[in-house]
Amino acid sequence: MMMPANFTAVNSEVVYGGADLFSILADTTAPIWNAANVKTFNTNLLTILSNSFTKPLINATMGTMFSGTWGDDDSANKKVLFGDDGTVSALYKNGTDDMTFGNKVMKTIGLAASVYTLGTTPVKNYIGETVVGIKGDETAI
Repeated sequence: MMMPANFTAVNSEVVYGGADLFSILADTTAPIWNAANVKTFNTNLLTILSNSFTKPLINATMGTMFSGTWGDDDSANKKVLFGDDGTVSALYKNGTDDMTFGNKVMKTIGLAASVYTLGTTPVKNYIGETVVGIKGDETAI
C-alpha cells in the first residue's frame, strides 16, 4: 500500500489537531521567550561551562609555567606543557587512560568556552577587593 507524500502532515492533522511538538513549544513560550532571553540563556550556559573548565586549564598552562620546575632538566619534578607527559596532554586523560574521541571533543569545547570567556569577561580582582579594600572611590582608601 502506498502512503501519500504528505502522510505525516495528514497524520499530524488527525492525531494532534495540526500541532507538532515544536509548534506547541513555540506557542506556549512565545510570549516569554524572546531574543533577549535566548541571548541570556546562551551567555549563562557558556559561563557555567567555562566555570567548570577554567581552573584545570589555568593549572595545566600557567600553573606549569610558574611552578618553578617547568622544563627543569635536573629536577625529578620536571613539568612540561606538551608531549605524552605534558600537563596539557593530561587534560585529555582519565587517570592514566586516554579519553574516547567523543569525550576529547566535549573537553575541547569546554576548554574553548573557558578561553572565550577569559577573553570577553573581566576577571575578579581578589587583591583589590579583599586585601586592600578598594571599592572604586577615594574614600575607601
